[in-house]
Amino acid sequence: MAGQTLDPAVDPSSQSQGTNAVELRDITYGYDPSVNVLEGLELAIKPREIVGVIGPSGCGKSTLLRLIAEFVRPSKGTVSVSIDKERGGCPLSMMFQIDTLLPWLTAEENVLLFSRFKRYRGGLSRGELVDHAHRMLSMVHLDHASELYPYQMSGGMKRRLAFATSVAPMPQILLLDEPFSSIDEPTRIKIHQDVFDIVRKLGLTTLLVTHDLGEALTLCDRVVILTQRPAVVYSIHDMPFGTTRSIMSLRDQPEFLEMYGRVWHDLSSQL
Repeated sequence: MAGQTLDPAVDPSSQSQGTNAVELRDITYGYDPSVNVLEGLELAIKPREIVGVIGPSGCGKSTLLRLIAEFVRPSKGTVSVSIDKERGGCPLSMMFQIDTLLPWLTAEENVLLFSRFKRYRGGLSRGELVDHAHRMLSMVHLDHASELYPYQMSGGMKRRLAFATSVAPMPQILLLDEPFSSIDEPTRIKIHQDVFDIVRKLGLTTLLVTHDLGEALTLCDRVVILTQRPAVVYSIHDMPFGTTRSIMSLRDQPEFLEMYGRVWHDLSSQL
């Protein structure tokens, strides 16, 4: 944690060319022994890469995240997560679709919840932790809301706070499970820019599960399409939009519309 602030920025072009951050090899998983959700799935994610996963409803997108987070274990295959021990912070963090903010804590206290686990505090004093919380709130434009409780916030504010809470422990791998599906599209697009900039600046390896194709294309370096269950990877599309983006203006660009049509063609074949 020590030294793990927003400054200096992490150069996203300095991605390691060696070990993948996450590898899923020949993954099979089923909630029922007779019915597999995933079967023989293969996927690799590079360090500091942002990967989006889309596919038919119920195909196992969220199950992928649960496997990586070790909430469940595959019935076959291996999940490998590579962590840089010298980098500090926590190995992995996850933001859920449902509201996981603690209602009896203020925004600042929610952001600092991770610090109750001493191994992630990085030896920081109380004052340094408070400063860190304020930086996290500032980067999601909640500087003014540090003393507010979740019930005093709009839906968009709560989603921003949940995101700040998920990145506050400086995870090396960030899992996002349809994190912005509960808010209206204009608010969602505004949040997208902050999320993209923060993930880039902190150099987080990020896996985003979403049903929003536009969200996947604008935020991600690659978009993975899964088949109907039992799911495997149907296709992978590289996003040609670079490591810095204006999310708002990108959606008006011809190359975005062309890519949207190409990915939709593959996705619609699996619906």
